[in-house]
Amino acid sequence: MAISTPFSFADDTSVLISHSNLFYFKNEIKTIFSNLNEWFKNNLFSLNFSKTQFVNFTTRKTNQIEIIIDHNNKNIPICNSTKFLGLTADCTLSWRDHIDLVTKKLSTICYLLRSIKPYLSSSILQMIYYSLFHSIMSYGIILGGNSPHSLIIFKMHKRAIRTMIGCGHRESCRKLFVELKILPLASQYIFSLLLFVVNNRNCFTPNSIFYGSNTRHRNDLHLPEATLAMYCTRKEFIICV
Repeated sequence: MAISTPFSFADDTSVLISHSNLFYFKNEIKTIFSNLNEWFKNNLFSLNFSKTQFVNFTTRKTNQIEIIIDHNNKNIPICNSTKFLGLTADCTLSWRDHIDLVTKKLSTICYLLRSIKPYLSSSILQMIYYSLFHSIMSYGIILGGNSPHSLIIFKMHKRAIRTMIGCGHRESCRKLFVELKILPLASQYIFSLLLFVVNNRNCFTPNSIFYGSNTRHRNDLHLPEATLAMYCTRKEFIICV
């Protein structure tokens, strides 16, 4: 059975579709896209095909499927990545494209910090760090913070810390993070995950629901088991309007 979930924010609308069978998956995409256009027509809207794209989410070793989605002789292009609410999600969810964009922004901010450091106090410089560097680095960190590509962001983070302290590029940052009371990237990632779990506790299920025994771990959050082979057979697709 296909699962389709719409997401809307302001004037951005996306639809996530998933199915384990490739044949039904293609048919479901065409059906949902036809329903979307019918809704647009009934509500006196028109779809902007130049700003509409679709992404097929797969594993790295899975080939992209060939599918044509059209309406009134207009096709929607298939893309390897798409932007949604400031995040760039690629088709394998490696977050490499997003990290590349973030790295460029952080590099510019590092140059800014180095340029203004001689004219500002340490407290003002740290305030600018939080408003510019930290806000960009931590946005969406629970998604891409565990990506192997995030190492480059950690290097940029250490560069910013060394700039604020005024030390050389070979000096260890371990004590510098403690001195400035700033969490390193990995610690910030863990802290953000913990905050997400605490603020969204209703989205998680305790072990007591699945196990009848009164064990000491009954109040721990249940971690669903999943095998990569099972998820490789599931096709997921998103239409961004």
